[in-house]
Amino acid sequence: MDDASYQEKLAGEAALWGRVAEEQAERVPPDWRYHRHLRHNAVVHARDIEALLAHITPGMKALELGCASGWLTLAMAQRGAAAQGMDISEGAIAVARAYYESIKDTVSGAVTYAVTDLNALDLPPAAYDVIAAKGVLHHLVRLEHVIDQVYAALKPGGLFWVSDTHGDESLPVTLLAGALTLALPTQVSYREKVRGLLRFGLRAPQRVKASIQADGLSPFEGAGRDQDWVALVRQRFAVERTARKPAMTGYVTAQFALPDRVAVPLLRALAVPDRWAVRLGLLRSTGVVLFARKDEGTP
Repeated sequence: MDDASYQEKLAGEAALWGRVAEEQAERVPPDWRYHRHLRHNAVVHARDIEALLAHITPGMKALELGCASGWLTLAMAQRGAAAQGMDISEGAIAVARAYYESIKDTVSGAVTYAVTDLNALDLPPAAYDVIAAKGVLHHLVRLEHVIDQVYAALKPGGLFWVSDTHGDESLPVTLLAGALTLALPTQVSYREKVRGLLRFGLRAPQRVKASIQADGLSPFEGAGRDQDWVALVRQRFAVERTARKPAMTGYVTAQFALPDRVAVPLLRALAVPDRWAVRLGLLRSTGVVLFARKDEGTP
């Protein structure tokens, strides 16, 4: 990719996520106290985010890569950390800054935000106790460089927390997720779903797979998918804990059309056998969370 093409895609990526941050902030403040109740967090992500926040103590220095509207960066500051958030989107950073300014007197720590191209990341050495990256690594084209930067920027014993997708969706997961979204009420009517099934025929599973992976959602969506970020992290860090997301429930959660008061209990119930199927090796989940430590003796 030449520099002109890269810069054009970068501008498109920044504009898209800026719009997303602005639209979401109109519905819910960029604050974990509110975001934890959003359907996808309540069903799929909350336990892993709370586990990260449990590691944060007053006085720590924390960094979030790909912070979007800044709610996770802010949550670390609300635990007393001096927290910094970085994102490519000026629009998203503007949302994050505006909200922080409106509540900063209630925050025990402190927050700074910066517009940053993570592919060109240049971090100070041994500066952070915790670095978090949620849903960002699969967007990066210089993934090895970024992980090297994270390793150098962490203090000895520092924590690198990653929550992201890893690899392509398998055929069994694609078929089961497709069957569930066909059977359950979603934003797409049953008539439209049947028409789509008849139209695409044997190509329908490929369409479902592309939908699950959000192919084409943004200019850099899936740019890092062919790079094994889990292996790269394991080469450099001691992985303390690995958690797998449910294989299908996250996708179904995004599609389900019932009100939250009905949908969330049903989706949580679906997540239980889904998680067990992943643990038993019956289904492969692409959603991975790693808690990784830099060696204590490494400067």
